[in-house]
Amino acid sequence: MANASKFLDKRFKLADGTYKVRIRVTHERKSIYLNTDYSFDEDTYNKKIVAGKNMNNNEDLQRAKREIEIKEQKANEVIKNLPNFTFHEFKIRFDQKGDRSDLVNLLKEHSILLKKEDKFSNANIFSYASELFKQYANYKFKSDVFKISQVTPNELRAFQTWAEKKIGDKKAYSTTTISMYLVRVKKVLNNLIASGELNKSLYPFGDKLYQIPESVNAKRPLTLDEIMLLHNYQPVTKVEDFAKSMFMFSYLCSGMNMADVFRLKHSNFSADRITFIRQKTKGKGKVKTLSIKLTDEIRDIVERHKIHSLNSDYVFKVFNNQMSEEDKHKAKDIAIAAINRSLKEIAVKIGITKSISSYFARHSYATILMESGAPTIYISKKLGHSSMSTTEAYLSQFSKEKEEQFEANLLKKVD
Repeated sequence: MANASKFLDKRFKLADGTYKVRIRVTHERKSIYLNTDYSFDEDTYNKKIVAGKNMNNNEDLQRAKREIEIKEQKANEVIKNLPNFTFHEFKIRFDQKGDRSDLVNLLKEHSILLKKEDKFSNANIFSYASELFKQYANYKFKSDVFKISQVTPNELRAFQTWAEKKIGDKKAYSTTTISMYLVRVKKVLNNLIASGELNKSLYPFGDKLYQIPESVNAKRPLTLDEIMLLHNYQPVTKVEDFAKSMFMFSYLCSGMNMADVFRLKHSNFSADRITFIRQKTKGKGKVKTLSIKLTDEIRDIVERHKIHSLNSDYVFKVFNNQMSEEDKHKAKDIAIAAINRSLKEIAVKIGITKSISSYFARHSYATILMESGAPTIYISKKLGHSSMSTTEAYLSQFSKEKEEQFEANLLKKVD
């Protein structure tokens, strides 16, 4: 059984004649040492720090004794909560500033880590999940803390039911949002299992345990006729022109995400092609470079909206060279919000009843290609997906006209 205890490390004498106070953590006859901020001579350590004698009027010694004991207690608490003690996992837990037994804190910590890696979108989801589980802990446990030991299949079902309902000032959350947040909880618990901080037997997810609800795949394609309505629309403001142009650029460039559109630099363009790496896939195994043929329509959009500045390598006006990754993330969100507002206004003017957004371009590209007879493997390659299953789940249903056309071929027609 591992244990931790304070001691005066007399192996090394300091220049002032004192010795450092350290915490010794011992397990199976092996030890590691944790430093404190204090050093004493042997007599002071034994009489004051260990025995606590005659310290009523000495605030410095009282504080030293208290802080050393807090560190000693923390070490023993970490040991107690580790299901399988190793020095490596002990150090991970001990060095954490937050409560490693609190789901709310762990989600927040993971968000902070992702921000350091410039993964701001995913970081925000972890942060939002942390806040919602904090709300639930307040509602259910009258506390800001949601203990890992409380993350059971039944409690997750109760959380899902609570999240789906509007209660007081809390809004009702969609299945898609709840699913996204629970996937992040699953990630946190998997990390705890991998580090030895959580026993596998306490894992709440599984076929006979709790299953994350399948998110509703809200298909967001426009028909080819609707695409042409947008294509032929004559913008009346610069804002409308930019919104329409970015949508059509995305659509014509294999459904390129706006994050990738805004990151395009002049160096991504050659005489007849655009080559780029999807931002979403960076850092995920083998990097895929996508290539798009430069058509006259795409060239026209670029020529009308590209910026000419010595201070920016970017093609469009959303990013510049001085921006940090966090600045770019904020600028992207602001630009997409403005584009989406303008697209909705244009849709009303031209008779499109769908509440369209920039992301419709990607879904429309894939669905219209599918309905034109393009093989799924081709669509998958153009979208930059890593697997066919991703593409199949991504594609919309066939239109009613195509469905009727296919069904009509079930029997041979009689003349």
